[in-house]
Amino acid sequence: MGTKSTHLDVLSDLNQPVNATGTGVTSALPFPNFGYIEYSSAIANGIYNGLETSLTRRLHSGLEVRATYTYSRSIDNVSQELESGSGNAQNGLNYHAWRGPSDFDIPHHVTLYYIYELPAGRGHQMFSHGIASYILGNWKTSGFYSFASGRPITVSSGSSIGSSIDPYGAATAVPNVIGTPHIVGDPNCWYYASINPFCKALAPNLTDAFQLQQPGQFGNAGRNILRGPHISTFSFNLLKEIPIRERVNMEFRWEVFNLTNTPIFSQPSNNFSSGSAGQITSLAGDPRVMQFALRLSF
Repeated sequence: MGTKSTHLDVLSDLNQPVNATGTGVTSALPFPNFGYIEYSSAIANGIYNGLETSLTRRLHSGLEVRATYTYSRSIDNVSQELESGSGNAQNGLNYHAWRGPSDFDIPHHVTLYYIYELPAGRGHQMFSHGIASYILGNWKTSGFYSFASGRPITVSSGSSIGSSIDPYGAATAVPNVIGTPHIVGDPNCWYYASINPFCKALAPNLTDAFQLQQPGQFGNAGRNILRGPHISTFSFNLLKEIPIRERVNMEFRWEVFNLTNTPIFSQPSNNFSSGSAGQITSLAGDPRVMQFALRLSF
C-alpha cells in the first residue's frame, strides 16, 4: 500500500538572515524593522510505501496464533507542526533540502499474538467433572509480542549555532559530516560523539563523524540520518471465567505488561555540541506493570 501527500504546511521565519553561505559573514535581516515573522506555506510533501503481511492459525487444541509484519518507508520534508521532532528546516527558504525519513518512519514492525484455552473443565477430555473441573476449567492465557525499528534522529549543532543562523530559534542547525556515523548502541553513548566521556570509554578507537560548523554557516548533514533504540516488548495475561449461575459469571484476570521488564528507551540527545551528545536520559515506556481484575457480569 502507499500514500502520497502534497501541499503540506510548513512554518518558517520569513525574516531569517540570508547568510550561512560558507563565508561565516552574518548578513542583515531581510526586514530589519521587524523581528520574527512566522510564515506558513503549503510547499511540503511526503510519500509512504508499505508491505503488510499477516498469518493466522487456529488449532483444534484451543490454540490460536497470529503474526503480522510491516515493511515500510515514509519520506517527507516537514515535521508535524508544533511538535519538536526533527525541527524546522535549517534554511527556511529551501525546504526541499530538508527532505528525509519522516519523524515517525518505522521500517520494520513485527507483532506476534497467541491465545490458548487450557483443555480442562466441562466440554473437555481432561477434568470434565467434579471439583477439579471447577478449579482447573475455563482458564485462558494470551500473549502479545511487538518489535519496532528505532525512530529517526536529526543530529543538531546546538542552540548556539542555531541562533546564529536564525536569532529567533526557528531553524535547526545541523553539523558537517566528515566520516561514517557509528552507532555504539549503549544508553550512555548511542551514537559516537567524542565530547561525551562515556563514548570515549566505550569506543576509544572511534572518531567523530560530525564536525561543528562556524557560527552563521549551514552544515551539510541531512535530516533524520540516524536511528534511535528499537522497541521490543512482550505482554501476558491469564484469565479464568467462574460461572456462578446461569446468567451470572465472574471473570478473574491477571495482566502483565512488558513481562520481561525490557527498558523502552527514549531518543538520545541529538545536540552534538553538548557533553551529553548521544546519551539517553529517559524512558519512552513503562517498566513491568502488573494488575489484577475481577469482573462480574449478569
